[in-house]
Amino acid sequence: MKKFLIILTLLFFLRASTYAQCPPGAFAYQSLYPQCSTGCGVLLLGWPEGVLVNIYGGTPLVIVNSALISGTLGNGGTGDAFTCVPCNIPLVYAAASPGASSGCVIATIGIVPVKLVDFSVTNSAKKGSEIKWTTTQELEPVKYIIQRSQNSRNYLDIATLNGKQQPNNQYNFTDDYIKKGIVYYRVKVKEAAGQIFYSSVSVINNQIDFSVIAYPNPVDNKFKLTIPQQLLPATYQIINALGQTVYSASTQTITTEINQLLTAGIYAIRVKGRNNEIASQTIIKK
Repeated sequence: MKKFLIILTLLFFLRASTYAQCPPGAFAYQSLYPQCSTGCGVLLLGWPEGVLVNIYGGTPLVIVNSALISGTLGNGGTGDAFTCVPCNIPLVYAAASPGASSGCVIATIGIVPVKLVDFSVTNSAKKGSEIKWTTTQELEPVKYIIQRSQNSRNYLDIATLNGKQQPNNQYNFTDDYIKKGIVYYRVKVKEAAGQIFYSSVSVINNQIDFSVIAYPNPVDNKFKLTIPQQLLPATYQIINALGQTVYSASTQTITTEINQLLTAGIYAIRVKGRNNEIASQTIIKK
C-alpha cells in the first residue's frame, strides 16, 4: 500500500510529461558502494537512451539524485548509468523527455542479495551449541531462521533473528538443545522481497556422557542420585523388577537425595532429560 501511494504521488508530481512503457529490460540495481558518500550506489540498466533519470525518495518525495543515461536521445535504443543514492530508504526512478513519450517510471528495484559469511557452530557440554555468522550488504529487512537437523534432510526451525540492516553485521545464537550424536545446523535467509537462500551446513558431534549415578549402591532407604547438568531439569522414575513404577519425581539440581522405603531387590532408575534424553542406572536395595 505504501509503495502504491508513492507511485501515485510521483505520477501526480510529474503529470506535465507523457510516459511510455519502460523497455522490458529497464532496471535499477542497488548495492553498497563505499566510494559514495551516501554509502550506496545504483546501476541503471536498459533505460531509454539519452534521458535524465530522476531518483526520488523520502516523504514527501524529493529528488535525491539524477543520472543521464548513455546514448543519444531519440535513437530508440537503451543505455545505462551509475550514480550514488541513499541507503535504507524506498526509492522511485523516473525518466522523461519534455514533450516526448519516451519516458519511463519504475518503483521496484533490484537489491544485491545479503552475503552470509563465516558461519560456524561450536558446542559445549554445559551451554549447548553456539551459532555465529557474519553478513555484508544487508540493505533491506531480512530474517535469519536458524535450523537444526538430526539427519541432514529434515530441518526444524529453532529461532528467528531480525536483521540489523547495517553494511556489516555479526550474529550469534545459543541452542541449549544437547543430545549425544551428530547434529546439523544451517541458517535460512529470507529477504524482504521474498528471496530465500541457505548458509552452508555446519556439523557437530556431541560426545556427551549422560550417565547418572546412584550412591551408595547397594542402597539403603536413603541414597543420592547425581544427574548431568545438561539433562536438567529432569524427571526420574524408580522401576521394580516387574516393570512397575514405584516412585517418580522431578528435579532441577545435579544431586538429589531420595528417601523411599523400598523392599529388597533390583531396581532401575530411569531419568528423562529436558530434551527427552534417556539415561538409566541399576541399583540394588539391600
